[in-house]
Amino acid sequence: MRWYRNACSALAALILLSGCGGKAAPSGGTGSQSSPGSAGPAALFPVTLTDDDGVSVTMDAAPQRIVTFSPADTEILFALGLGSRVVGVSGSFDHYPAAASKIQHIGGSSGIEPNVEKVVALHPDVLITYGGGQAWKTKLRNLDVPVFSVDSSDFDDLLHDIDTVGTLTGTEPAALGLTTSMRKRAAAIQAAVSQEPAVTCFFEVYYPPLSTVGPGSFIYDLLQRAGCDPVTKDAKSAYPEWSADRLIQDDPEVYLVGSAPGVSAAAIAKRPGFGSIGAVKDGKVFVIDSDLVTRNGPRIVDGLSALANALHPGT
Repeated sequence: MRWYRNACSALAALILLSGCGGKAAPSGGTGSQSSPGSAGPAALFPVTLTDDDGVSVTMDAAPQRIVTFSPADTEILFALGLGSRVVGVSGSFDHYPAAASKIQHIGGSSGIEPNVEKVVALHPDVLITYGGGQAWKTKLRNLDVPVFSVDSSDFDDLLHDIDTVGTLTGTEPAALGLTTSMRKRAAAIQAAVSQEPAVTCFFEVYYPPLSTVGPGSFIYDLLQRAGCDPVTKDAKSAYPEWSADRLIQDDPEVYLVGSAPGVSAAAIAKRPGFGSIGAVKDGKVFVIDSDLVTRNGPRIVDGLSALANALHPGT
């Protein structure tokens, strides 16, 4: 995965920890869907799904050995009650729930793609990961390891992707229960913040150089749902660099930053020129647990709640 090195590593980690792709959907005509009175998970298979890379994957039976290469996907599988079937995870970032930290790591030396040999040695029925990285995915597919990619572009897409993983793994009822709960919690948060005017805010991804989020990123969607009017709404990319001079001119009311070593409100206030920003002067710089807002999984609603509480205390 969901920013502790240089700017490029930070954005690569964000892609790994979360995702920003399209929607996976069942491929027409192949595979069966559940129906009233079905005999259980076995009745759901075989099933063919098209992932967010546009690749069709057929599962003849519910996967019993699953590898993930994304902490977000690891969390989704555990939330669906499949933790005991996960035999490999990307690395040390896969630490939630605690049981995930005991699973074998399959990450390669680059940190942005898995060690193919380690994956193959685990004999997985499927590897679930984020979008992109086609070269290593092709290697695995050529070695008869199915790879399924899910990338969530926003909160609604995340709910769709969790339901899709439920279909892929034969846990549709659990997935539906999870997404229904997440949708209700998010709706309650949005209803609460909608009673107050949106406040201008800025979300820091990395510094230096100062990097942020723009339209098209998952975090940007969360900010809007949490009652923020992002000062980066005119950004031309999902993860743009932002000059300090422009930020000072934008003068956000609230400054948000993902947690990382050395990051604090005091440290931000000491940066050249930052002391003149309204949010800094007013003590409205808030460090948000990065795992809660960069991992597109079940805890994303906790991240939405944390953002809403920072933007609209008491909601």
